[in-house]
Amino acid sequence: MKKKIILWDILFIIYLIVLIYFATTPKPPFNYSKFYGEDKMWHFLAYAGGMFLFLKSYFHRKFFLYFFGSIILILPIGSEYIQALSPYRYFSFYDALVSYAGILAVIITLIIHKKILIKHN
Repeated sequence: MKKKIILWDILFIIYLIVLIYFATTPKPPFNYSKFYGEDKMWHFLAYAGGMFLFLKSYFHRKFFLYFFGSIILILPIGSEYIQALSPYRYFSFYDALVSYAGILAVIITLIIHKKILIKHN
């Protein structure tokens, strides 16, 4: 059981490092131009995936829950402000909003999943 927790911890830390790098690098590492809304789709998936990893790893450990929880909740809007400092990027309230939607989607899914489990037990 301890090895499983460590694996989720490592995956979440790697996720955070990669996300912070992509969100704060002055020039975007890739271009979103294949279809309309692709940027928003990646924001949603990136933060939904991060929230899933976060909850899988730290949900039952209060200190980490508050520490990393505050990071993951500040990151969408914080990274947009940091991007505004780059001449190659800009602040997008809608990117942050879609990122928060990804976080909220995972939380709602978790709540629904728990209610279904309780109902069937």
